[in-house]
Amino acid sequence: MELIDHMRQEQSEDSDGDLLSDDDFQDVSLRQPRAVESHHVRKPHGTAVTAQTQIPPAADASLRVLVDSRCISGGSEVVSRLRLRHGLQVHVCSLISSDFIVSKRMAVERQSESELAGVQNRKRLQDRMQRLQATFERVCLIIERDRAKPGETVRVFQRSRCYDGTLAALVKAGVRLLVSNGPDDTAALLAELAQVERRKGQAIGVPLEVKGHRQQALQFYLTLPHVSYVSALNMCHHFSSVSHMINSSVEELQASALMSRSRAAVCATAAILRS
Repeated sequence: MELIDHMRQEQSEDSDGDLLSDDDFQDVSLRQPRAVESHHVRKPHGTAVTAQTQIPPAADASLRVLVDSRCISGGSEVVSRLRLRHGLQVHVCSLISSDFIVSKRMAVERQSESELAGVQNRKRLQDRMQRLQATFERVCLIIERDRAKPGETVRVFQRSRCYDGTLAALVKAGVRLLVSNGPDDTAALLAELAQVERRKGQAIGVPLEVKGHRQQALQFYLTLPHVSYVSALNMCHHFSSVSHMINSSVEELQASALMSRSRAAVCATAAILRS
């Protein structure tokens, strides 16, 4: 049995049910068009998550995805495929906390195998995952296989104890792992995750851009604890002003920001102190 299979079996035994379930990963199986090869990402009990290099455009063109502006330098191919091949509305902005947000509750990080294997990156990745889990109900990490540069010989990735230890720590922490062969697969996985979340009623349902005074309000909301970019957008469209938000009840904030009551209480207190 492969290491990731073993680690995911351990996670399924320890899971508290708050993270992406096995049934969710069963849903992340993309339609396979003719004459297109696919690869598989292992999941517990032998089921596989499949990502094709091409799939038909998403049936619902209103699906929305947020992409961190830092991804443009190394991930422009993913953004273009999300828009042109999968028909998603993509808004590039400064997310800070994650690479992608595919629903109200799910953030997705993207790392190459070599980045994940670097000892110097382990602590940084751990801190980043912890911050994401403090804000999002569900966190996924797409591990993208390294690509050879033009003129270079393709090298077989050598797994190390550090690499395997990092994977084990991520799974134990509740981070779901997906493996991609490159930008095509990464875009396909992101599109399918967004579709799965839509079927579960978690799709991003507000406009991805705000203007005027709402832009200033957005920046304020993003400074509050436990507030994701999607939560901040929802607050911008629900509250007429920052003062309106500060004077609202915890229950109203919880409903508008789509967060738990405990997180809404912390957020409300922080808003009052910073106003």
